[in-house]
Amino acid sequence: MPGAHGSDSDDPELLPTQPRRAPDAAVETVPPPRAGTWDGVPGPGELVADTYRITRVLGEGAMGVVMLARDERLERDVAIKLIHPDYVASADAHARFVGEARTMARVRHENVVEIYTFGEHRAPGGQRAPYFVMEYVPGITLDARRRAQGVLSIDEVIGVLEQVCRGLGAIHRAGAVHRDLKPTNVLIGPAFRVAVADLGLARVLDRPRDADRDTVSGTPAYMSPEMVRGDVVPAGMHHRADVYSLAVMAFELLTGRLPFETDDAVEMMTRHATEAPPLASELRPELPRAFDEVLLRGMEKDPARRTASAEAFRRELLEARTPSPPARRTASDGATQHPGALRLLVADDDEDFAALVRETLDWAFPGAEIVVARDGEQALRELDRRPAVLAVLDLDMPGLNGIELTAAIRATPRSERMPILVVTATGGAPDWRLLASLGADGFLVKPIDPMALVALARRTLAR
Repeated sequence: MPGAHGSDSDDPELLPTQPRRAPDAAVETVPPPRAGTWDGVPGPGELVADTYRITRVLGEGAMGVVMLARDERLERDVAIKLIHPDYVASADAHARFVGEARTMARVRHENVVEIYTFGEHRAPGGQRAPYFVMEYVPGITLDARRRAQGVLSIDEVIGVLEQVCRGLGAIHRAGAVHRDLKPTNVLIGPAFRVAVADLGLARVLDRPRDADRDTVSGTPAYMSPEMVRGDVVPAGMHHRADVYSLAVMAFELLTGRLPFETDDAVEMMTRHATEAPPLASELRPELPRAFDEVLLRGMEKDPARRTASAEAFRRELLEARTPSPPARRTASDGATQHPGALRLLVADDDEDFAALVRETLDWAFPGAEIVVARDGEQALRELDRRPAVLAVLDLDMPGLNGIELTAAIRATPRSERMPILVVTATGGAPDWRLLASLGADGFLVKPIDPMALVALARRTLAR
């Protein structure tokens, strides 16, 4: 599958150009379906399991199709993945399809698409066809965003990758390996929420060996050397194949190109297995050289020498992006404003957390005025007294909560365009969508990494 809710084509209005791309077709262990045989897949308006009203196709792949549907019982939009009709009778395809659902069900994390339920529906010929229902993340794939915008800013890349690392870490802690991490399998949704999707090639490590055969699977442009060679990987290191793919993806986002570029899939895999990648800073001069070491360590040929985990890669990325004072800005009257003119608002009733956020922002933006409010009403009074350039709000506060405060700020002319970041210990995807609809620019889950806050704040202010 190209992506849980999208495809390599995505929405055409979001993609003005589509440059030549390196091989991106997953290497499958089952034969591809016959061309043009989508008959039998429920169409728009049809019901699946007497519950899910199909709306439209979100994406298609070799194994199945993902549809947007309306859950008529719970009155919410969902994404439903249906097996391709050609595979209804294939035991191997059924096993993989069920395996994907089970793997996704093991993972509960805000940066991984959540699965709701699994079932079977009646296919043409009376056969039972499996499907599973998952969270619908409105937005576009990371690949679509990259192709629409070109080379992304360094801070936007860090903001995306920081969340991808968290989601990938959750997959690994659940005892699984993704095995097909790439930009088309990463979704960017409301309030800059990033979610890893499509675990169709995932392997659960605690299964018996004969239940999950070691096969060459993945996408050549992002495939680790050990997967290319079919190496026997030492116990505890299988997840480092995902770290390699993560580093390749980071290289591509930071430089605008893959480390190895060729249209031949076999050559691509050979180069991953044998050839050293170029230095990212030589391809993008403004990129700090600290990133070179991080990327090269993530793309080590030997998994034993590679970055140990997605979490370690995340921390190294954040450390490589050392904060610097914000650039001078020009006010509407043409006067130059210095960094000291920045005013940042923090609203949180947890004194310890508010102090952490204040210290972090003070370190990231030297000379800025940082105002701390203990509740929503005080935050509004501070903004009325003098506008800020950024607000960091807690979701759960006495009086006005983060959702109500976001709505109130957006209704205030002096602050209606001020970037808003919301942090919470309890929120989830529904809060993301609601806050995004109200105008929030970012969402972080406690306990937060201070450097993640810095990356998100810098990315938001850069916009």
